[in-house]
Amino acid sequence: MSNQNNLTIILVTFYSEKIIQQALQSLTHLPYQIVVVDNSSKDRTVDIVKNNFPQIDLIISPYNIGYGRANNLALKKINTNYALLLNPDAHISSDDIAICLQIMQNNHNIAIAGPIVYNAKMQNNNLVDNGICLKKNKKSSKQVNENYLLNQFITGAGMFFNMSIMRKIGFFDEGFFLYCEDNEICKRVIKKGYHTALIKNTKILHLGSKSSDISLAEIEKTYWHRFGWSKLYYTEKIWGKTIAKLRAIRMLTKFSLLCLKQYLFTKTISKQNSQALKGTFAYFCGSKAFDNQQHPFG
Repeated sequence: MSNQNNLTIILVTFYSEKIIQQALQSLTHLPYQIVVVDNSSKDRTVDIVKNNFPQIDLIISPYNIGYGRANNLALKKINTNYALLLNPDAHISSDDIAICLQIMQNNHNIAIAGPIVYNAKMQNNNLVDNGICLKKNKKSSKQVNENYLLNQFITGAGMFFNMSIMRKIGFFDEGFFLYCEDNEICKRVIKKGYHTALIKNTKILHLGSKSSDISLAEIEKTYWHRFGWSKLYYTEKIWGKTIAKLRAIRMLTKFSLLCLKQYLFTKTISKQNSQALKGTFAYFCGSKAFDNQQHPFG
């Protein structure tokens, strides 16, 4: 089977007009299918893709459905043996893509794989290496052989799927809006007896928090999920609802005290803490991440 029929690269965009052209220019010369899923951006992201990359399959969501659900739109559609989920603010070389694919083809128990993540910075309009990202690479890594490490977590910034396995296990849990969905899918893969692997001698450059130029209101919405609701839903998925409810009580106490302390000393409460408190309280009361019209809370 040719490489072109073997891999689809999927990018999820949200207010990504500043970086999407450069991201796609680095990929369109490669012999792979490319799908862009846009989360209802109101900037020029969609126009840039349509006008400059007509060969790319573009899926436009009518509203922002988050990272996991947006990737699922593409994952359910593609027919290739492998998929690469890539953030618009991340870069991987063609050689490193080929290495990851070869190792996955030779090790059929690897369901999810990822390159070693490096922090990046913009220099002369290019992404350049700014040092290894320890946070995203070191989660109980276990040496297997000279080619890869078993790791409990592969970041969603650059994640290869063995589609034959993932079609059986299921794609991202659509209960999440943002945050912890990559943690959950890795845990599910491991629980089913498959591997999540970091591929040695490969690299992905990741700017981090640069794939979207979003409003303050949208940022505040992410706090509701990132620091509150998503953490507790992830806890529920991995350890059960009772443990999640107990964790919610601890988090409610923590954020209540933080908000009280801030107000007493400054007469203000940070949006991060207030949104975290609201998201935690919503989970404790049984709320989902989305309302009845499937719009995210926050």
